[in-house]
Amino acid sequence: MSAAIALALFAAAFAAGALNAMAGGGTLITFPALVAAGLPPIVANATSSVSQWPGYVASSLAFRRELAGQRALPSLSGVSLLGGLIGGWLVTVVSPRLFDALVPWLILLATVMFAASSQLTRWLGRHASAVHGSRAGLLAGQLLVAIYGGFFGGGMGIMMLALFSLFAVDNLTRMNALKTWLSVLISGVAVLTFIAAGIVNWPAALVMLAGTISGGVAGARLARRLPASLLKRVVVTLGAVLTLAFFWKVYG
Repeated sequence: MSAAIALALFAAAFAAGALNAMAGGGTLITFPALVAAGLPPIVANATSSVSQWPGYVASSLAFRRELAGQRALPSLSGVSLLGGLIGGWLVTVVSPRLFDALVPWLILLATVMFAASSQLTRWLGRHASAVHGSRAGLLAGQLLVAIYGGFFGGGMGIMMLALFSLFAVDNLTRMNALKTWLSVLISGVAVLTFIAAGIVNWPAALVMLAGTISGGVAGARLARRLPASLLKRVVVTLGAVLTLAFFWKVYG
């Protein structure tokens, strides 16, 4: 890996770490950057997951108090581990051609989920009474989200918050803490699967790890100064551009 590529990957990871700390959506930067650096999409996906996992851990540690006493935590943790393992395993067995074909749709889904996150959460919150108390439905929904998260991950947190709002799991702060902890589990078991399968590009992963950690520290400071609405528009615009670019690359 040349010095120029390493610098570009560090810059992309720094931006992703800052975005994750402020608004989320870092996968929409790290994954395309790795593909642009010449990594096959499956390897780029695995390497991106490795580079972002420490950020989930750091965020989860900040929510220790909000996690205390959440009754759904043990069962949701169990299905999240299972789903993350399934999703990670699917990445290791799917054909590269199929994964390449899925990439534009995955980026599109992540972008749409991010763009509509507020409206989706509010709408589901208004309809929570219809499914409130359906523990089996909550666990089944979380299993599906975890499988998606282990497979790709973009928009996973938004999906979890929407799911928890639908089932009226708790207040928003505690749901956000729960989402962050479950992201640690889903991404962690997927990362272990990727490492065991040997599909992580370690030079790129280590460069991006340094970038995401540095960006996360900077992003936490910037979050106090920049409006969340502006950050959201930046992420959605970036996602739209990347969606078009990957659709053109795969189907054009």
